[in-house]
Amino acid sequence: MEIIIHQAILHVLDTTLDAPVLSGSCMEKMAYLQYHIEKLLASDDIRQCRPLPDSAFRNELEQNKDFVDLSCRIAGVLFDYMHAHTTIPGADLAVVDGEPWLGILKLNYKNGYTHYTEEVGGAPVNSIIQQRACLPTQSGKVEEGALVDLTDYSMRLLEKKYDIDGHKEFYLSTVVFQYTQAEPEKKKLQAIQEAAAQAVKDSYADEPHAEAQVAMLIANQASDNDNQVTVEQVRRQLAEDYPLAAVPFDDYVEKSDVLEPAMHDQPVTVTPARIRRMESRSIHTANGIEVKIPTEMLSEDSAVEFLHDADGSVSLLIKNVIL
Repeated sequence: MEIIIHQAILHVLDTTLDAPVLSGSCMEKMAYLQYHIEKLLASDDIRQCRPLPDSAFRNELEQNKDFVDLSCRIAGVLFDYMHAHTTIPGADLAVVDGEPWLGILKLNYKNGYTHYTEEVGGAPVNSIIQQRACLPTQSGKVEEGALVDLTDYSMRLLEKKYDIDGHKEFYLSTVVFQYTQAEPEKKKLQAIQEAAAQAVKDSYADEPHAEAQVAMLIANQASDNDNQVTVEQVRRQLAEDYPLAAVPFDDYVEKSDVLEPAMHDQPVTVTPARIRRMESRSIHTANGIEVKIPTEMLSEDSAVEFLHDADGSVSLLIKNVIL
């Protein structure tokens, strides 16, 4: 998904102060925010959430078309809750207009160090001081943030639990946004993958690489569908490639605690990094050797062969290697 930033604003939510420092106008340089929004979208921990019926945040999005004022209101609600619960780290809040998307990045403060120069006895003296309000680096990760689709108000949310009144709890989805708490995308994908692999194993006992083949099947589906798959898409592909596995797959999906019936047609995001991992299989030997084999080659006897020895060990034969 391509995100184009039209405007962005930054507010300071330093909870050692009594009030947030709200900006009155937008930023000019936005490459840093663009990078972190793209990383947020690529996170396996992102959740697909929808607004609850009484979500004040959604109501604000629908009614308030003044970008600067909207950002200040979001910052105010967030600061008030952070100020009342000091286990939540202070942060700068970036609100980004990428219509039809609204991005919200909570840039949590990190401790860092920098030089400090002062004049002592008429001569400059350099020293090192600690900075307690450093933002995430360009190569670092934003720990909390959201991307809201303004066409239907669905949200891709990355959040953390903090100690709230003695209990570890989420607060962005429950308090600030008032959205549903969905399972992370990686957990839903794992449930689909496990159900499909087990169905193939049950129905095709002679298929030695069920997990790898199913991973490749899902990776191909995601690559062809803008990095997304659904339960129904995987079922149709199973019915084509492994027809006997389609019905057992339905049974495993029905028994899943993660894959609720309403989710079967809802897309699950498969990040590019996970697709790359699915496209190969790493084999580790007991003495530390690692071999990475493209998944599509595992079933080609002309490429690789697994030899099962009498003592229970397995030998890997790689054929037609050109060095």
